[in-house]
Amino acid sequence: MASLRKLIFPLIILFALFACTGKPEAEDRPEQTESYQETPATEIEEEQPQEAPKGKPTTLQSYEYNWSKGDDMPDVVIIIDDFGNSAGQLLDDFGDLPSEFVFAVLPDLAHTKTAANVATRKGHEVIIHIPMEAENSKISPGKKYISKNMDEAELKAALDDFFQQLPMAIAANNHMGSATTANLETMNKVLGHLKKEGLFFIDSATTSHSAVYTAAKQQDIFIAKRDIFLDVPDVSDKSLTKKIQDLGKFKGRKEPIIIITHCHDRAKLEGLQKFVTQIKAMGINVVSLRDAFSKSIS
Repeated sequence: MASLRKLIFPLIILFALFACTGKPEAEDRPEQTESYQETPATEIEEEQPQEAPKGKPTTLQSYEYNWSKGDDMPDVVIIIDDFGNSAGQLLDDFGDLPSEFVFAVLPDLAHTKTAANVATRKGHEVIIHIPMEAENSKISPGKKYISKNMDEAELKAALDDFFQQLPMAIAANNHMGSATTANLETMNKVLGHLKKEGLFFIDSATTSHSAVYTAAKQQDIFIAKRDIFLDVPDVSDKSLTKKIQDLGKFKGRKEPIIIITHCHDRAKLEGLQKFVTQIKAMGINVVSLRDAFSKSIS
């Protein structure tokens, strides 16, 4: 019996030592697992949209602008250029904007009539976005366009075709056109023909050498001029904040502020919605062309 105890005792000691030497390896495994799980959890959080907490002002809301709700600010007209290139959900979503927003539709495109019909059905004013020649540009303004030295008969034929494609139009503005709008003789022809059709013109102001004002005086036709391009250079919060700040220079002006943007993608739509939400909250009214210039175009 004594010899058996002597044999068992060393075995117990050896078993205990074996158990102790294996323990650190078992403890390491949970630490490795926890460390591995932290990485994907962090990545998932970074990919989530970063929404401002409820009640916290957005970038556009929190900026200290140089004008406020109490200032004498003019109304705003918003023209959305370049409709006609696409249809589908994006066009429908632009159509769902308030009816005061103006659709400037390009002629001769696959979806010219679709865009005009969507605009009309949803209560928007339509204007013809007339393709015109640009200075030092290799890009064609359109299938047909008004060049700076265009023959009068050819010019009138092109405009008549545009009128036929967009018979609901109440006015026109220029697509590109830095060369054409700088040519007084050509703009006299354009404005003279628009006047005969009962349309007026909005100068998109793509050149500092525009002859539109002088031609309008000579033709005795009402014209207006673009004040701000909303989506140039982009529609980031930083850019939109600057555009809202820039409205302050129009304090006290009686004529409406004319703003042009474009319909190219959803980012431009969302940027426009953010901009309008903010300026309306600050007391500015967005109005249609007819309401803005009712006395001048009646």
